[in-house]
Amino acid sequence: MASITPMRAMYLVTLAIVIVCGIVAVSIDSTVRNANNDTQRAYVAFNVLGVIFILLAFFLMILVVTACNDHYKAIMLSIIICTGLSMICYAVSAGVQTSIMNFPPMAWSLSALWSSVIAVVIALVFLFSDPESI
Repeated sequence: MASITPMRAMYLVTLAIVIVCGIVAVSIDSTVRNANNDTQRAYVAFNVLGVIFILLAFFLMILVVTACNDHYKAIMLSIIICTGLSMICYAVSAGVQTSIMNFPPMAWSLSALWSSVIAVVIALVFLFSDPESI
């Protein structure tokens, strides 16, 4: 069983922040209920996809922390892929959202995007370092 180190705990908190930012970005916006055109539907869809990918990365990281140290590299690679896809989805969502609304609601999408960038960087550090040292 792997131990919960401060670095791993910080990464779990970072993933949780990305999840919260993604959910808040959709929940404070009325576009979810009133999506009238393809641009609005694309913004909502990519934001939801970003949340799904980051949730998957969060659960995989919990799996790494609690149980699966045997397949560390493979699971960390999966986490990097999920966080990278989440980052791309949040980037598309934020880009599409700039064309349909003003800045205050979009700030949550940008927060999710930049938090997912941090998550990708931390996951890369985990992949290329010794599992016992972090």
